[in-house]
Amino acid sequence: MTTALLLGLVCFLGYCDGKFLGVSMLDRPIIMGSLTGLVMGDFHTGLVVAGTMELAWMGLLYYAGTVPADVTVGSIVGTYFAIATGHGFEVAITIALPAGILGAYVGTTFNTIGSYVMHVCDKWAAAGEIDKINRFHLIYGILKCLFMGLVVFLTILLGADAISSLINAIPENIMKGMSIASDLLPAVGFGMLLNIMWDKRFIPLYFVGFVVSAYLGLDIMAITVVALCMALFKMYTSQEETANE
Repeated sequence: MTTALLLGLVCFLGYCDGKFLGVSMLDRPIIMGSLTGLVMGDFHTGLVVAGTMELAWMGLLYYAGTVPADVTVGSIVGTYFAIATGHGFEVAITIALPAGILGAYVGTTFNTIGSYVMHVCDKWAAAGEIDKINRFHLIYGILKCLFMGLVVFLTILLGADAISSLINAIPENIMKGMSIASDLLPAVGFGMLLNIMWDKRFIPLYFVGFVVSAYLGLDIMAITVVALCMALFKMYTSQEETANE
């Protein structure tokens, strides 16, 4: 009960992102999963699972209001069951995907209902009653955060035993297959991201990153620093060229 309540509050905090806290990326899996691990007393596992889910979902974008999966709900629920059952990322992503899709449907339904209720603001706008419109949007945002937090709370409170029993009943061979498949998902996430931002000008940089990783043995932090330095060099050089023109 207490864990479900705390994770509901974590979801509430995540949904405050973009509403009351600016766009701080609190709702991303790397944050939500880590906080879930902290609540459950296993921050290390939460961070590892969260980081892997972030890689898998980093290329997931919302177009024209469509929400393919709710990463906030999915990452919290997935990380919870990964820690609760003692399994790794294979369980997390197995639970996170359907939970994320369910969260997307529930959130879209809430927004659809809200789109009709918001017409009450039309008469306030016509009368110039801006304060009422501001209060309405504030209350609506809080209700959305509370509603999605309630979804996580009920999912964990009512579904924990059933899902844990289901996971424990899965044969070991299938779990190994799920583990192998889950290892491929970060590559899928990178592929989705590259598909969005790919440009032929980046081909040399792509192979530079491959070479320094495969042949020089640099870790991801060192490669990130090298990439950052190259980006800053390009930015400052471009600024100087523009100023000279």
